[in-house]
Amino acid sequence: MNRRAPFPQLACARRRGLSRAFTLIELLIVVAIISLLAAIAVPNLVLAKQRANQAKCATHLKAIAFALYAYKSDLGKFPAADGVAGVNESMGQTSAGNGPAANGSWDGVPRVLVRLRYLASGDFLFCPAYRERFPGDRLQRFRYAYNHSAFDTGGVSGAPNDVERETHDYWYARCLWVPRERSFRPTAMDVTYPHGDQNDRENALFTNSRVELRDGRADFAALYQPAASY
Repeated sequence: MNRRAPFPQLACARRRGLSRAFTLIELLIVVAIISLLAAIAVPNLVLAKQRANQAKCATHLKAIAFALYAYKSDLGKFPAADGVAGVNESMGQTSAGNGPAANGSWDGVPRVLVRLRYLASGDFLFCPAYRERFPGDRLQRFRYAYNHSAFDTGGVSGAPNDVERETHDYWYARCLWVPRERSFRPTAMDVTYPHGDQNDRENALFTNSRVELRDGRADFAALYQPAASY
């Protein structure tokens, strides 16, 4: 006598379901593969983001170069630096330890370039890497450092170069300039240079409008030896 299962469709569905299920070993293999891919992908994504910030930073510095040249063409001189951190213009002013660049230790590219529309936005005054790293009020101490100090310090005193008179190759603006250990806040351990695989490089804008990736700590040490009071 031919006997059939009372519910043949249900039996087949159960067999099909079992055949499609993952075993524990297969699940562990899938998890291991995903973990391996993540371990490979995440560092590459971080590196890609760092290089994108470095390229965007170079674009900002190029825009600053054109702004400075246009300002000088129109007004006959370069703008003095801003000397006080914050969102207001502060040419001709200073505030020790509260400057707009180098974690408060240096003068910054002046905001007058934005007000007079030589720069399209205040975003151009900041390295993108610092904008991500220091959101909020602290960012105001990480504007691009400017090689032209405020009028109250004599125009060039306190800056490496006399940008109005010198004609040799030197820098106009750069990401940080003063290394953490030579700054007003040497214990701020999270302050590093923004670029390079080891966060030990910064972009620097030079007089012929080129942008170089530089070892800022070495450049600073070469100019300020023995140790300065910054």
